[in-house]
Amino acid sequence: MVHAGRKGLLLLPRTIVATVAIAAASPGQWGPVAASTPPSARSGAFAGYDAANGRVLLFGGNFGNETWSYQAASYQGGVWTQLQPANVPPARTRAAMATDVPQGRLVLYGGTGATSPTTLDDTWIWTGSDWQQLAPTSTPGGRDRHAMAYDLTRDTVVLFGGRNNLLQPQQALADTFEFANGTWTPVVSPHTPPGLAEPAMAYLPSLAQVVLFGGVDSNGLGSDQTWAFDGSDWTQLALTGPRPPARYGARLEANLARSVLVLVGGRDATTLAIVNDTWEFDGVAWREIANVYGGLYPPRAEFACAHDLGRDRLVVFGGSNATGFAQADTYEFGAHFQPFGLTCTGSAGAVQLVPVAPPRLANVCRVDVVNLPPAVPLAAFAIGLSRQQWAGGSLPFLLTGLGLTGCRAYTSAELIVPLLASNGVASWTFPFPNQASLLGNAYHVQGLSLDPGWNPAGLVTSNAATLVVGY
Repeated sequence: MVHAGRKGLLLLPRTIVATVAIAAASPGQWGPVAASTPPSARSGAFAGYDAANGRVLLFGGNFGNETWSYQAASYQGGVWTQLQPANVPPARTRAAMATDVPQGRLVLYGGTGATSPTTLDDTWIWTGSDWQQLAPTSTPGGRDRHAMAYDLTRDTVVLFGGRNNLLQPQQALADTFEFANGTWTPVVSPHTPPGLAEPAMAYLPSLAQVVLFGGVDSNGLGSDQTWAFDGSDWTQLALTGPRPPARYGARLEANLARSVLVLVGGRDATTLAIVNDTWEFDGVAWREIANVYGGLYPPRAEFACAHDLGRDRLVVFGGSNATGFAQADTYEFGAHFQPFGLTCTGSAGAVQLVPVAPPRLANVCRVDVVNLPPAVPLAAFAIGLSRQQWAGGSLPFLLTGLGLTGCRAYTSAELIVPLLASNGVASWTFPFPNQASLLGNAYHVQGLSLDPGWNPAGLVTSNAATLVVGY
């Protein structure tokens, strides 16, 4: 912020922000969100998008049969609600669910049952208000740890692999089934991936195919192969360059805005260590992306993950950490506003940052500074690339010695943008261009306002926040 003998006060045009942005942090947009009334901690749950109601739906995990919805209240969080449908599938874990987009429903199949544990072979659909069990003439047979994805091109659900014998848990399946018009049909293809349990699978629009990655085979070896299925045959993609290390229990979901698949989490089959990296696949190559917040923390496997089509964001809940304990936190992949630091109390109360519009590409971001003195017409907004250091000093630092009693500086303040204030509120807005190099960049922001006579400096500061540019 303002510190005598360091940088002083920089009043720069807000158009310069785009120039500074290119030098900011590399992409990575996983962040925890404030989610009220969440489900209890669990692993082995599964999730999909309830298009009829514009929400994420979660079922099962930890051998339970609860149905939960996640309705985002804003880009930075939402509300979990336990639903009470009239019909409920039996309790299970490690099932699979796919979002049938045209029909606005979810398809659930299999899993490990809770009573006299066995692999299940039942098919259920979520209609938007209730579960409905179907009675297809044939099924893929009882199994768990399989993968399912909806093929938008061919309007069908694709199922691959898993395990069907709890007495021989290492035995992995290599069969493919399709579900359409209420019927499961086996697919006999010239080529196929090896038998795999807990692979990750999703539909990639740019390929118009279902893509599969990872899993663990019958010998306990993890896979780092990438396969694509076009409806008649599987093809192992001959990719050059880096690719994700072998793993199982990861999740693969589509980011439709960028036409890429996002791979996150899972477990190394050799060391059994949880991997906490994030990768993107565009149909040609894999690319690892850095995580601004360190990814999903703690790292996890067997978590619920779904693509929120209404907001084009990925939502994660729960999973097992490195020591096997289940989690009860919610993460999202996209634009983020993460507040941190203490507020500074001025004459009108605690000066705070309030998010109004997220930092998204091709959209106008807005953050308000509130509880300013009503009569003060001028405030400022500090934008920095660091929250640890500024001009050789450590952040945060206390500004009491400069006359800002009880206030702190939290950001490196490469830019300080003047703002007009009215009725105790000042708004910072910035139109982020549709520029891919900005995606995932992180900025640390803080408000500053005149407050004559309140302290020796006549200035007060707000708390701070980290903005991560998303889609």
